[in-house]
Order: sequence, then structure tokens, then C-alpha cells
Amino acid sequence: MKKTIVILAIIISTTAFSKNHPVDHSIHKKSGKSQMTKQVSDLNHRQQKEYKVIHERTMADMKKNKLAIKEIDIQIRKEKHNKRPNIKKINKLTNKKSRLQAKQEKKMLRFKLEVKDKFGIKIMGGMMSKGENCNRMTWKA
Repeated sequence: MKKTIVILAIIISTTAFSKNHPVDHSIHKKSGKSQMTKQVSDLNHRQQKEYKVIHERTMADMKKNKLAIKEIDIQIRKEKHNKRPNIKKINKLTNKKSRLQAKQEKKMLRFKLEVKDKFGIKIMGGMMSKGENCNRMTWKA
């Protein structure tokens, strides 16, 4: 009984002394997603449509690759749980996974370069900044 009275007293005292200040949400607007959205919204209507097409195409490819990588991870785990895991099969699956990851990385870099070239927006790890230099890379398909 004494414990409940002490707990209630602490709860009442903390709520009595708390100040009712409004929360400043402007801090959150400086995060990467908001900046990216702002920079894309600064583009004209035609550029926004073009960006959307490029983004959707890239993200569709990325989703396919991500799903394939997850499937390979499942196959590797299944093989590891066998009584006698086949090391050659695990190596083959690991190599396939590595190739898919490299392909995914390459597609993301292509997307970043295409956005930089067409719209002047540089994407860095989810953050975008306008007007920064970007190294040119040539890709072989």
C-alpha cells in the first residue's frame, strides 16, 4: 500500500511540475528525407515527373534484387542446417549473392549519377545536397 501511494505521489508531482511547452517540429524537417523531398519539389513539373519515373524504375529493380538476395540467404541457411552441409553449394550461393549485391550497388550509383546529371541533386546515403561535385564513372553493362 505504501509503495502505491509513493508511486502515485511521484506521478502527480512530475505532472504538476511539468511545463506545457509546444513541441518544435522544425528540427525534424532538417533530416535527409525532408531535404530530399524539398529539393525534388523545387524542380519544375516536367522534371518532377521525369524524376518520379527514374526513381520508380530504379526502386522496382532494387526490390527485385533485394528479394533475390533474401531468397539466397534462406537457401544458405537451409543448407547450413543440414546434417552434412554442402560447402560447394554454399560457396556457389554466396558468390551469387555477392554478384547480386554488386549489381544492386551499381544500379544505385547509376541512379545517383543520373539524378545528379539531370537535376543537379547529389544523393549521399539518403541525404541530398544541391550543387556538389560528383566524380564521373563509366559503367559497363
